[in-house]
Amino acid sequence: MGAAVPPLLLVTEAASAAAPLRGWLEPHGFAVQEAAPRAIPEQLASFAALILDGHSDTGQALALCRRLALRPLDDRPPLVYLAPDDSAAARLAGFAHGADVVLPGSATGDEVLAEVRVLERWHRAKGQWQARAADALECNHQLRQAYETIEKDLKMARRLQASFLPRTLPAVGPVRFAVSYRPCGQVGGDFYDVFRLDERHVGFYVADAMGHGVPASLLTVFLKKAVQPKEVSGTSYRLVPPDEVLARLNRDLIAQGLADLPFITMVYGLLDCQSGGVDIARAGHPYPVYLPRVGEPESWESPGTLLGVFEAEYPVLRRQLHPGDKLLVFTDGLPTEVAEIGQPGPVLHAAAEHRGLPIEAFVDRVTEALLAEQERPDDFTLLGVELLAE
Repeated sequence: MGAAVPPLLLVTEAASAAAPLRGWLEPHGFAVQEAAPRAIPEQLASFAALILDGHSDTGQALALCRRLALRPLDDRPPLVYLAPDDSAAARLAGFAHGADVVLPGSATGDEVLAEVRVLERWHRAKGQWQARAADALECNHQLRQAYETIEKDLKMARRLQASFLPRTLPAVGPVRFAVSYRPCGQVGGDFYDVFRLDERHVGFYVADAMGHGVPASLLTVFLKKAVQPKEVSGTSYRLVPPDEVLARLNRDLIAQGLADLPFITMVYGLLDCQSGGVDIARAGHPYPVYLPRVGEPESWESPGTLLGVFEAEYPVLRRQLHPGDKLLVFTDGLPTEVAEIGQPGPVLHAAAEHRGLPIEAFVDRVTEALLAEQERPDDFTLLGVELLAE
């Protein structure tokens, strides 16, 4: 064992008690130190065992044993009580006062050596456990610091993403907009925008980068910059039709050559706020829901594949809003197979149920009704348009 073996501490009033212990233990590599009961070291954890001699002063040895047993295990070694005789009462007294091991008064050198070897192995194992516990605490500290850094970065990313969303929605003539935006995490893959293009036209879109988190949120920032709804030439301009907007965006995404590009779906609309005419193009997105002032809600179905996959066309769907009508465009964070088939399913029912509300309250109530049945969290955005009744 050599010098690596931790020492033993013998606590006794009789100096002569150490001689037999040394004779039994030191030939096997165990060093024995001595201390009087009133002069034991404050730091005891480095000893393999603390041996309390009950022969010289039984009462004092038991009192010290009780006091030391109250200390935490990581602040003291195992307590070995040497009973003054072989009686059961003497041994039980040792255990009653907190000793971990009690040896009878007639214990042989081999018996003492066997117990000490067990305690020495226990001491080594305890040191390994403590080292592993310290390593675990350090790893936990580092993980907590990393988590706090990630949280801080995500909060910053959320603020950045929120800065790209419109602060207010325009009100042009009799047209009003309202939105419910519910990312499931710090940042999300949903994105929307509503913007005035001239005195009578408003452009709007809702997009969804499949998945959520930072990769999806980065694409929403790209969308904000890549969507070009208006071309200006000198003193004139041209409003870019929805099919061209999506086709150009699709080409831009393909040109980026991004690895592991998430699928992006989108609905882009161009609304004439005077006539109520609306042109819509769709790229793999759930169908918009039209809610007439009188009559059943319906989905506006049109073809159009996902963005960023391959060259494609996005035909324009031309429809008319009348006073009192509403239109809903939403992402697929719903408890249905919306993402697979593009059908609005429960949105039709929720829209019909709350159709009499003003657009802001209408959007809120429809959102709550849809998300109440959602089992797994996902990003969800619902944009509502209303042409006010005359």
